[in-house]
Amino acid sequence: MESFSAVFSGTPNSVATARHWLEGLLASGHRGPEIPDDVRATAVLLLSELATNAVRHTRSSNGGVYTVRVHLRPGMVGVEVEDRGPLDGRRLELAETGPDSESGRGLALVEAFADLWGPLTKGCGVFFRLSWTPDEPPPPLPRRSPGRTLAEGGPFVRPHSTGGRAVA
Repeated sequence: MESFSAVFSGTPNSVATARHWLEGLLASGHRGPEIPDDVRATAVLLLSELATNAVRHTRSSNGGVYTVRVHLRPGMVGVEVEDRGPLDGRRLELAETGPDSESGRGLALVEAFADLWGPLTKGCGVFFRLSWTPDEPPPPLPRRSPGRTLAEGGPFVRPHSTGGRAVA
């Protein structure tokens, strides 16, 4: 498994920076198999939501920082956003939002798109995992069965010489 991490300032501008960092990392910054475009786009969207929550609702805002960790293995990307803890002592919860709500949709998106998500077990923050079926390598080419070679009188026989004359 490959792991990467970066620390971002707790400012609104850092959300775009974190998003671009993850996008670049998933596009080409690792040695593992290629990550499908839809998985990359979903990971970037969900990171954006969690980073926004860290900046708006935790002590990571106002001069604080938050850390993004990414774990990659074939068929799985895991992202953690660790913050400095809630502003009011309460953890964020999945809010019920209506069609006209302008906020409160971040965790609902994570819930809808992540295969697994929840609070970090150590520290404060949230993680999510996305998985897919990695492309299988192409099957090996068929091997020629061991048999007799032409020189050994195998199944192919040399045509009889006709001395350059056409045979009907």
